[in-house]
Amino acid sequence: MTSFTTVSINPVSMSIARDSAAVLYAVRALFARVAGLLNYDAEQRARARDEAYLAESGDRYELEFRMRELERAPHQVHWMHGFRG
Repeated sequence: MTSFTTVSINPVSMSIARDSAAVLYAVRALFARVAGLLNYDAEQRARARDEAYLAESGDRYELEFRMRELERAPHQVHWMHGFRG
């Protein structure tokens, strides 16, 4: 004869399991974001910064001005941005 044991799960343990899953999801998302930032090289960051700068323009004329401004700007290596020569 087989006997079955019933296991009761109280609401507190359910809440802890739910919270643990949320923390695990957050940690996983954090590591994915950090890995993405590490793979994001300086050229991609500069391009994203330039695109954001262009997107802030109010009209077509300002956009064209900003585009010419970026074309004329000397491109520096990312670690030299703070230096003036």
